[in-house]
Amino acid sequence: MNSCFPPLAALSLHGQPPKSQPERIEILQDLDLYYIKQIAHNLKELDLEQKIEVEIKMREGTTKLLAACKHQTQSLEAAKSLLTSNERMSAYMAELQRRKRQQIPKPAGCKARVCLSDLRMPLIWRDTDHFKNKGDYRRFAVFCLAKIGTEMYDTSLLCPVDRSLTDLTFSDVLVFNQVPSDFTFTLEVYSHMLRDDMSIASTRRKIKNTIHTSISRTVGKKLAASLRDELNSGKIGPHFELMASARLVLDDVNDVIRTHDLKLEHTDVRGGDALPLFGHFCCRLAAQPECMTRDVISSSHTNGYVSLQAFNLNFWKDRQHWLQGNLPLFRTPVNKETLIKCTKHGNDIIIVNEIEGKEETKTIKLNSKEDKEMWLEYLAAHIKDHERWKIAAEKVMDIYTPGTGKNNFQRTYRQGSLYDETPLIDTNESSDYRPTVHDIFGLTPSTSLSSCSSSSSPTFRERSLSSGGSNKSRTRSHWPFSRGNQD
Repeated sequence: MNSCFPPLAALSLHGQPPKSQPERIEILQDLDLYYIKQIAHNLKELDLEQKIEVEIKMREGTTKLLAACKHQTQSLEAAKSLLTSNERMSAYMAELQRRKRQQIPKPAGCKARVCLSDLRMPLIWRDTDHFKNKGDYRRFAVFCLAKIGTEMYDTSLLCPVDRSLTDLTFSDVLVFNQVPSDFTFTLEVYSHMLRDDMSIASTRRKIKNTIHTSISRTVGKKLAASLRDELNSGKIGPHFELMASARLVLDDVNDVIRTHDLKLEHTDVRGGDALPLFGHFCCRLAAQPECMTRDVISSSHTNGYVSLQAFNLNFWKDRQHWLQGNLPLFRTPVNKETLIKCTKHGNDIIIVNEIEGKEETKTIKLNSKEDKEMWLEYLAAHIKDHERWKIAAEKVMDIYTPGTGKNNFQRTYRQGSLYDETPLIDTNESSDYRPTVHDIFGLTPSTSLSSCSSSSSPTFRERSLSSGGSNKSRTRSHWPFSRGNQD
C-alpha cells in the first residue's frame, strides 16, 4: 500500500535540503518508513521515534486488513485509518525535519488543553433532491481530521450521507494536550463517493438526461472504471479525497458554539464526486490553560499562606485551610494590567491593580530573598500568560471528556438542521431579535411544517386565486423541515 509523503532527501543527515517541498506528491514505500525511524533514532528524538514506530505497525496491520475486507463498512473504516496514519507520518516527518534544522525554539509559557466538540456542517441540496426525494442520487462516506502540530485525531465515519441529510453532525469530542498559545488548529473534511449502486439512478445528471441513447456505452464506462480501480495497486480499497479545510487560531476560541468558514477544494459541488458542502461549519473550540486549574506557585508568608492560580492571587489564614479547600480570605487579580513592585530592603512584593478607577494594593511578605526572587519570576510569567491566552484567560472553559465516538452511523429520525435556526425575514427594527421558521409559522415543539401543511392545506383553486396578488409583499424561500424533536 503506497502513501504520499514529502521527499526523503529533505530528511537526510547530510546535504542541503531542497528549496521547495511539494505536498503529497512523492511516493513512500514501507521500507522508507523504517529509514525515517532510524533518522529519528540517530537524532535522539525518542518521542518521534516511538510515534513513528507505532504508526508503522498500525499501517502494516491496516494494509493487511484492507486487502482482506469483503464488506463495504470494513473497507471504509480501514481506508480511513490508513489515511489518518499516513497523515500522522507526514506530520512526524515535517516535525523531524524542523527539529533537524533547529527552526523551532522551545516555546515558553503555559500550555493548554484544547477541546473540539459540537462539529456540524450544512449541505447543499436542491429542493427536489431533499423534499421530493429525487434528483441527486449520490451517496458519500465522510469523516474529518483535526490537527494541532503533530497531534492528530479522526472523527467517526458518517455513512451513508445522501440527500435526506441537511447537516453533517459529528458527536466526537477531541482533546489536544500540551498546546502552546500560538497554535494553529486545522480541520480537514474527507469524503468518498459510494459506487455500489450500478443502476440508472446512480448515474450522473447529465448522463441520465441522455441515457436513452447511450445506455450501453455509459454502463460500459462505469464497469471499466470500476475494473481499473481494482487493478490499480496504488489504490487498494476506497479512496478518500480532501473536500474542504479550515484553520483556526486562538482568536477563534470560545466557550460557546461559533460559525467558521470552510475553504472548499472543489467549486462544483452540484455534480461529480464532490461533497455538496455549504462552505461553513460550526463547532465549539475551547481552550483551558493549565494555570487555570492548578496552582502555579504557592508558599507560606509572614501573614498566612498564598497561592497563584487562574490569574488570581489567593490568600489563606494558613496552609491547613488551603489543604482543606476552604475559600480564601481574599483574592486579588494578576493579569496583564497588574503592576508588580518590590521593596529595595526586605522581602516584600507589592501587587498593584486598578479596580473601578481606584488603585488597590496587596502585599506579600515572604520569608527569604530566594522566595522573593522565585515569586517575582512566576508572577512575571503569569502576567505574560494572561496576555498570550487572551479570551481563554478570562474564564475557565470546560473541557469535555472524550467518548468513544466510533459508533456506526445510524439515523433513527431526522435531526434538527442548522437551517431551522436561520432567520427567514430581515427586519429594520432596532431590536436584535430575528424571527426563525418556528416563530413565523407558529410552530410548537411538537409540530412541524409538514403537519401544518397537511392539516390546513388550501385547495388548488384557493392557491390559484391567492397567487394573482402582488408578489412583492410575499417572502418565498425553501427551507428544510423544522426540528421535530426538541426538548
